[in-house]
Amino acid sequence: MFSPDASVQGSVSVRNPRRRQRTTSEDSVAIRENPKRRKRSLLAPDTFEAPAHRQVNGHLHHGNGDAAYNRQATEPLARRDASVDTASLAIRNRSTQRLEKDKQGSERNEGVVLTRNDNYIVTQSPEIPDALRNILGTVKWHAELFSSLGYALALTRTEAIIWRYKQNTTSSEFSRPLVVKLPHPPSNTNHPLPLGLLLHDSGSGELALLVVMPVSGRVAYWDNVSSAAKVDLVRQRQPAFQSIISGMLSGENITKLIAAELDGFILTSSTGRVVHLRVKDPQGRPVVSADYLRINSASNGGMFGGLKSVFSSAGWKKDVAAVRVGASHGKNHCPCIIASTKGLFQVWDVIRNSASSLAFEVDAKDEMRRSIGKVCPEVTYLDDDTFSLVDFAIFPSAGNQGNFANHRLLVLTAHTGSSSSQYTLLDLTIQDGIVDIDVVHPITCYSELQYPGDPRKPQLLLPDPAHTAFLVFARSITLVSLSRIEESPDSQLQIESHTLPDPFQDTLYFRMESEYYVAGCCTETQDRASKIASSTFLVHGFGLVHVASLPAKEGQSPLGRTAVTAKTKMEQAIFFGNMPHNLLDFFGRTELSFKNEEIEAAALEINDSIMKSTSDYIPAITPSMDQQLQARSKALADLAMYLQKYHVNLKKATRWQLLWSAEKMAAARAIWQTHSANLASVDAREKSLLAELCDMMNEESKIENQPDRGETDVVRHYLINDIWRIELVVPWAEQAVEELYKEGVQDPVRQAKLISQADDIQICALEAAFAFRTANATLYGIIDDIEDGILQNGYEDLPEIWTSIPETVQKVKALADLSREAAINSDETELEVQTLIKLARDNPRLVHICCQVHEERCRWLKSRPEGYRVAEGEALSRKYLAVRKDLIVRIIDLELPDEAVKLAEKYRDMQALVEIHIKDLENCFERLDQPGISGSEEEEMSARIDLIQQRMATYFTTFGTPWANAFFSKHIAQNQLSQLFDSTHDLRAPLTKFLRSKPEYAKIGWIQEVIGERNYELAADNLMRVQKQESSVWSKKIELSIGKLAILAAEEKGQVQKDARENMNQKADRLMAIIKIQDSLDAYIRPTIKMAIDTTAETEIAMAKFYNHLVECKPALRNAIYHSLKKLIAREVLRTDDMIDMLTLIDMDGDLDSPDAHGFSEKRFYLALTLLRLCKLTKTDPNRNDLHQKIIWRRCMIQDDWEEINKTELQDDAEVARKTATTAVFQTLRAGHKDGYFENLDLVSPSNLLTAGTTVSSLRSSSRYASFSDRSLELLARDFKQEAKVLEEALGKGRLEMWWKGVVDAAKSSVREEADKQGAESAKRAETAKVLAEKMGLRRPGSKVMNGDVNGPVERDEQGDVIMQ
Repeated sequence: MFSPDASVQGSVSVRNPRRRQRTTSEDSVAIRENPKRRKRSLLAPDTFEAPAHRQVNGHLHHGNGDAAYNRQATEPLARRDASVDTASLAIRNRSTQRLEKDKQGSERNEGVVLTRNDNYIVTQSPEIPDALRNILGTVKWHAELFSSLGYALALTRTEAIIWRYKQNTTSSEFSRPLVVKLPHPPSNTNHPLPLGLLLHDSGSGELALLVVMPVSGRVAYWDNVSSAAKVDLVRQRQPAFQSIISGMLSGENITKLIAAELDGFILTSSTGRVVHLRVKDPQGRPVVSADYLRINSASNGGMFGGLKSVFSSAGWKKDVAAVRVGASHGKNHCPCIIASTKGLFQVWDVIRNSASSLAFEVDAKDEMRRSIGKVCPEVTYLDDDTFSLVDFAIFPSAGNQGNFANHRLLVLTAHTGSSSSQYTLLDLTIQDGIVDIDVVHPITCYSELQYPGDPRKPQLLLPDPAHTAFLVFARSITLVSLSRIEESPDSQLQIESHTLPDPFQDTLYFRMESEYYVAGCCTETQDRASKIASSTFLVHGFGLVHVASLPAKEGQSPLGRTAVTAKTKMEQAIFFGNMPHNLLDFFGRTELSFKNEEIEAAALEINDSIMKSTSDYIPAITPSMDQQLQARSKALADLAMYLQKYHVNLKKATRWQLLWSAEKMAAARAIWQTHSANLASVDAREKSLLAELCDMMNEESKIENQPDRGETDVVRHYLINDIWRIELVVPWAEQAVEELYKEGVQDPVRQAKLISQADDIQICALEAAFAFRTANATLYGIIDDIEDGILQNGYEDLPEIWTSIPETVQKVKALADLSREAAINSDETELEVQTLIKLARDNPRLVHICCQVHEERCRWLKSRPEGYRVAEGEALSRKYLAVRKDLIVRIIDLELPDEAVKLAEKYRDMQALVEIHIKDLENCFERLDQPGISGSEEEEMSARIDLIQQRMATYFTTFGTPWANAFFSKHIAQNQLSQLFDSTHDLRAPLTKFLRSKPEYAKIGWIQEVIGERNYELAADNLMRVQKQESSVWSKKIELSIGKLAILAAEEKGQVQKDARENMNQKADRLMAIIKIQDSLDAYIRPTIKMAIDTTAETEIAMAKFYNHLVECKPALRNAIYHSLKKLIAREVLRTDDMIDMLTLIDMDGDLDSPDAHGFSEKRFYLALTLLRLCKLTKTDPNRNDLHQKIIWRRCMIQDDWEEINKTELQDDAEVARKTATTAVFQTLRAGHKDGYFENLDLVSPSNLLTAGTTVSSLRSSSRYASFSDRSLELLARDFKQEAKVLEEALGKGRLEMWWKGVVDAAKSSVREEADKQGAESAKRAETAKVLAEKMGLRRPGSKVMNGDVNGPVERDEQGDVIMQ
């Protein structure tokens, strides 16, 4: 037996002479169902017991990190690979057949899809036995996968665990791992873990195991692992063949072990030396021998030869990057290619039972650097410190078979920067010492951060067919397409214009929050006809992952598989990123950056595919429609979260478009759920309304279903294909009911059910949409104010909103009316009570969504730039207020007053709220007045009345002024003023506030000020304000009179000062004087019309008698006089301007038999001037005052025939004076001087009156005519010119200018003479009274008689006090 301490320089043979003879292939030591053979397995009952905990420490090579092993599948998973009896791992002559069956089974089964796209698919394979998880629970380990065998090998410090990872059965018995105890395990826990390989033993055909201890160099080989699977080394029926690798240096470790053909292996040491290890001698007997690869090793023997080999360039290379073995050629030869980190390649001829020889070597460093520099201009500097060869792979092509002179390689290089490494793939050929680089593939989708001391190095996998390379990093896997673009005119143009896209490449990142990393990997061999390149990875903490790179689709060029698009990345993140326990991280791609426009377009495209069920990731048809809708809803939500997570700057319209799509999906799901519930509760023979409307909608509103293709369910077909335009369903719900009515549906029960289903469609769709918008707007980056589902502002950049299209606004209101009327007017004996109750209870919800869609539509229209749209919005707003009030108030007809109150309160519709409470009170009082009412019902109504009254009282505080305005306005409109003034003290303050805020209610407000507030000053102010708008002469007199009384009361109460009282009294007296002038005019005209039959006749008679002569040829003035006369006869208040016209244009040639006729005739012009004075326009409107004054004087002067007056021949002075004294000028001057009006007034001469008002500009200067049109002013100026023409004749032939001064003096003299005469008469009366008093003895000594008392002379004492007799 071989001694483990013995060392050999060449080959050492170790045999066990007492070994049993090999049995037949059917006689395996594995555990089988045959009880006779069960004893051959010495597995103890506790062999596969689970440890107490599940911590696992595993790493790619020899790391020390700890991590929790996450189990994934909590439910049965689809099996991808076949399974065999892992307790019986003996593979003999039938092994090849079994493997073929395994491959067929693996092609039929699939695992859990972690991600997929058009280029690749990643699945999780469930072939990690629970027992294996337990075994690896507390130790450090690393693994190797062997695709050709279908087995995986995990190595700990003391054990080798073997299990089949390609399964074709689900039996748990065949999933148990096989544990092999290792001889001479490392004594130091810090030493590297053992290295191992699984292979077919060339002699027995069984599964064999080779294990190498890296530090000690000990080698153990089991030609049948089934025999090695025992509890301990002593009880193993067949111990391992053992040896030790001689010639290892101090501190040198074995770092890599790979299989070579011909029962050989290649080992790489930490010093860069390469060892050829063999386990069979030329006769096929088990033996362990090792040879170092040396140049000219055959001719250099002895001690010095050994030292030379140790220190020669070929045997001492610390920078070996990778070693690969090619396919064997001949019977005993195979090539071994060694690559250094600096780019030196050596090709060795490895001979089965002889020393290996170096075929050739080539230094490709400079050529690789130049090629990389040409393709990657950003890599400006590559030297020995920054450039390194990381790994390489041999292309699995027939051209490499058996040809030492020609090898096509794929090389992975790294350019190490200060903080990260950039990688490049080179497709090159080494031939007879020459390097030919064909293609350079820069890795643009991945750059690795540098972690000091990280032992895990990148690996390169090149599965057959070699159209895709797999770059294995510690926490990621990169796929790089190696497809070449055929030369064509298009590709040539793209090359010249630098627009040729890079070949496809993408990186699969592991999630950072878990300790995932690749612990082992291998390429998979597929049927070349499938053209699928795949690899399998054992990921620490997760399990087995299978990555398959798919071939190009039929007819697809390599250019079609080039770029990784934003859409592809987003779809992976959306459809797989939120999968529970997914290995992959689809976020944080720093290497791939897309423009906002690309992301926006991709988001809309993905959104569209989800809405139209064209996405490859969501099945269009599922057994559960609700689950299909839920999956689409989740995809839309994941899309929104992806965009939010990366702060994608989308356009506002795009954000809203995505939100609207999600709203539509929520609406569709709500509609389906209600529809599904209705299907379970209605007669199967009755077609649902949703199905009816889906049939009715035209082809422009849906995708037509094809019954001949099995598309018979119109509702499901619509929800699958047409949710993106579901806004059409909402108005069609009501329209479909109308169409069915037209088609002859007359059954009341059927009608009510159709209306109820229409309610369900509209309510479910819109309520779900508005609720979703309110809850999720921020998820879509919408920070605008949204209240009750309605955007409050910011509609400017938005297209028409789907929830408030015109048809929806119209039909929701129509359905609310239809549903309400159906509930009110239907006969309970014909319909189910529950149907009526549902119709009634649905109506408030319909009213609510009706208000929502109206408000949204109005806001959107008003935000449009088009003027006609804004006008449409304003009109709709006004209509909406009326519609809202009517719909809310009429809910009370359904005996749902509380629901009506809630809506009115919600929308703060105070008018509706007042009417609801008034109607509710009226209904309660009517119920109380009904005969035979029960006591309990009477108590209920009384309590209801108290509740309503209390609630109304609280509204004055809750809603304040708006409620008070509506409440009091309603009472005023219903003539219920007495209820307001007689109300409780609680209403006094709000009533006063309301009346004070409403000037139009001042006529009522002064009453509240007097009887409620005792505020006489405000009462007087209200009365003075009211009289300004008063049209009735009588009412105006009363208001002025009461106002004067109120101001006196206010002075008495100390509410006003004396000066304020005097100012208000003077204003009232002035207004009363104006009314008195109107009364005098009315008194003059009234007697002539008392026999008229109606108002029109009165006006015509007065017009003919008093005004036709002067205004007959003056249409503008005639029209004005006519309207003023109508108002005068109707006892309406005249404007002072109109009254001046009536006073100055009246014809005095009429009947003068009236007692007041002569007095009115003499002073009518003076009354006009008095009106002008009372208006006080001198300072406030001087132009108007000046124009009116001139017009009055002009009309006064042309009232008489001055040409006739000027004829004084044959007349004495008395006659001339008499004729002058009868003129209107004289009488007006005399009246003015008598009152002292003209004392300080400069009278205008007649010649200055000619141009007054004769031009449009002169009229426009007066505020009276500021609003008149030019045409009206032209007509008026024409009439004034006629007056000026008459005056001009009077100035000419009548010499009025010369008469004017004389008449003025004569008027003054007449006034003086009259005053003197009155003074003389007064003195005479006083003297007479004095004499009579003395004679009668009524006068005391020292007293005197004073004049001025209305009752005659009054005697006063020396202090001036009246002496009472």
